[in-house]
Amino acid sequence: MPVNTASPGIGIQPSPSIPEQIAAVLRRDIVTAEIEPDTAIKQSHIALRFGVSQAPVREALNQLIAEHLVVHYPNRGVRVAPLKVAELKEAASLRATLETELVRQAMANFSEVDAVVAETALERIGKANNVGDLMAAHEAFHDAIYEPAGTPITLDIVQGLRARCSRYLGFMWKNSDKGRLSFSEHRKLLDLVLAGDADKTATYLREHISASTEATVACLEGR
Repeated sequence: MPVNTASPGIGIQPSPSIPEQIAAVLRRDIVTAEIEPDTAIKQSHIALRFGVSQAPVREALNQLIAEHLVVHYPNRGVRVAPLKVAELKEAASLRATLETELVRQAMANFSEVDAVVAETALERIGKANNVGDLMAAHEAFHDAIYEPAGTPITLDIVQGLRARCSRYLGFMWKNSDKGRLSFSEHRKLLDLVLAGDADKTATYLREHISASTEATVACLEGR
């Protein structure tokens, strides 16, 4: 895997390091449930897959441990973190509280440019043909309708909670037909944002998070 050693120019992001590239691929595999919960992650297998030594693999896995996507167990090694209904419900409850307030604040500042950004993300949801693309479009959409709030600390917390929930959502979309409803649900949410009714928008957003959580719990309990 080649590494870009050129010095980054002003305003140009440096290429991801090898550990970052490995972590990005594994993260996508875990979030989309291509690698199932509680699956063992063998450093030697990952190193062979990417054609690298085990040192960058260890660094990549440490990143994923910090993100709660994998867990290191004494005598059992590294495994994909299990999916726990209690964790999902706690995170969803916090999301509902924070995101409804965030969207209210965002709507007060929503501009035509913000609407275009949100519409573009919504189009990506509609065009997504796999769980990974749907996940990325979903994240972009929610960021687009929250960023105008101008509250970066709250947004950072919300993004962390959504990241914590992402593999639950990916598992549900992979194991149900709910993914096909994503466009229509987010279309309605954006229409409410553009209409400017904060109370209706907050109520629908709370219902949207609740329905997604219930669908995910049903998948987890039925697997």
